Amino acid sequence: MPIAAAYARYSTDEQKATSIEDQIRKCQQIAEREGLTLEERLVFSDSAITGTAKGTAKRVQYQRLHDAVEARECDVLITDEISPLTRDIAEGARWVGIVDQTGLRVITADGIDTVREGWKILWLAKLMAANQEVESTSNRTTRGLRGQLIRGFQIAPAPYGYRRLQEIDAKGRVVGTRWVIEDSEAEVVRKMFQWRHEGLSLAKIAARLQEEKVLPPGYERCKGKPFWRAGSVYQVLANTIYRGVFVWNGSSFAKAKARKRRKEIKSEEFDRPQLRIVSDELWYSAKAVGSALARPAPRAPRGGGKHILSGLTRCGHCHSSLSVGGDRRSHTLWCAQCETSVRVGGQESWIGYSSVNAALAALRWAIRGMFTGEVREEFHQRLQARLLEGPAKEEQELRVRMTRLDATINRLKGLALIPEFGTELFAPELAQAVQEVRVVRQRLAIIDKNSRRLTTEALQLQLAADPLQLLDKLLDGAVEAYKVRATLRRLLSSFELVARPRKGCSVFRIALTPGVCIAEVSDTVVIDPSPVVFEVTVSTTHRRPVRCNVTGKRLK
Repeated sequence: MPIAAAYARYSTDEQKATSIEDQIRKCQQIAEREGLTLEERLVFSDSAITGTAKGTAKRVQYQRLHDAVEARECDVLITDEISPLTRDIAEGARWVGIVDQTGLRVITADGIDTVREGWKILWLAKLMAANQEVESTSNRTTRGLRGQLIRGFQIAPAPYGYRRLQEIDAKGRVVGTRWVIEDSEAEVVRKMFQWRHEGLSLAKIAARLQEEKVLPPGYERCKGKPFWRAGSVYQVLANTIYRGVFVWNGSSFAKAKARKRRKEIKSEEFDRPQLRIVSDELWYSAKAVGSALARPAPRAPRGGGKHILSGLTRCGHCHSSLSVGGDRRSHTLWCAQCETSVRVGGQESWIGYSSVNAALAALRWAIRGMFTGEVREEFHQRLQARLLEGPAKEEQELRVRMTRLDATINRLKGLALIPEFGTELFAPELAQAVQEVRVVRQRLAIIDKNSRRLTTEALQLQLAADPLQLLDKLLDGAVEAYKVRATLRRLLSSFELVARPRKGCSVFRIALTPGVCIAEVSDTVVIDPSPVVFEVTVSTTHRRPVRCNVTGKRLK
């Protein structure tokens, strides 16, 4: 009598463990009907594991079933449907190959029998249906999760600084999960952002947390001694929830998964003001993440360098960061990338070497030029105009632009509906217009937030602030290098070595944002983000002590 094997599986919490018993019972009935022997050792089942490709390797009993088939311990395989066996197209095709190559007979309770003619068509049809059900379930799940976010609930495990709180209705059913701030952990988060604001690298922040014996997120799951890593600190600083915003499809995992499948996903922000732990200014100044809207570009997770200019200056030719080298008496700036390119024949020449002292002299000149004379007067006039006009002028311009973009989109949609043209002709223009609308909306949201903080008191504090004394103190070495770098990163929009006309002569282009420095000195928000650009020429003497002759002009 032919020997049969049986396989059963259920995948989600929506199904019950008794589903396995029901499937096995059906398999036994089929074996009796077909006159087959179903031995207990050849009954395989997996519980709470998906039938898609990602779950194949996790199904231990499924792998044992394959071993039994390859060892020819059974002649027939019985299962309730194809879906318990697999929902993956490639794995389903593999079973077709096994049947063809080994003569294995497969019987399902829903009508498939591989000894019948035409079984492959029915097999593929049911396999496609099982695969489509996975996609449909995924879509329903996604729709449900987004719906929970719209209703104000949260859908993910609570990050560091929060704890989960389930909301239950009158009938005792869980209707959703909310996050609430965990005060002790929230205080740690504020410290981390403040340390990053002051210029500490992620590794040094992790070291401080270790010194204070603060347990890291997920310490309960650690097999060894739990400790903070630079990556763990970065994950905290990069999370928008700490400024009261939850981003749907904003994780690196979701984006990487979409890239792998060559799909585009749209991120969506959900405001959660009750979950805010740090201010927008502190969150952005930590520079864990950048933004296209008047925000500095993101920097590498690890900060470093003992010199205050490490990572601040760039090459005017290739825009790479300049290297800082030398001994205690003198330091040199140069572009290692351009030097290497010239050495291997990638380019004919490069700007060359400059001294750190020359760069510091240029920076001092630009800072004094920014906070004295005509430039300072212009800055004060902009501050006063900002208070009188508020953001109304920029807001009006953005709303006019929004109206025009909406008209453009409607016109393109109308043209795309004409059969002679089709949608492909206008797809690039339509996508660009939609992207511009998204940018304008984000900018309007920022203006709305900042307008509530623009007060007469903040303006008076900024008009009275004199940052020159503080900046001189920073550049004189009275403050730790990492704190100086952090302040200069916020003040400098760009700092480039653009030319070396002759030996001992360097030309720098420096763009500064006085509003950032004034806001920091007066402990207020940034009211005026306008940059000021200078071109500064520094000539140094050849004999010691080296002296710098500095001249410059304002470009913008």
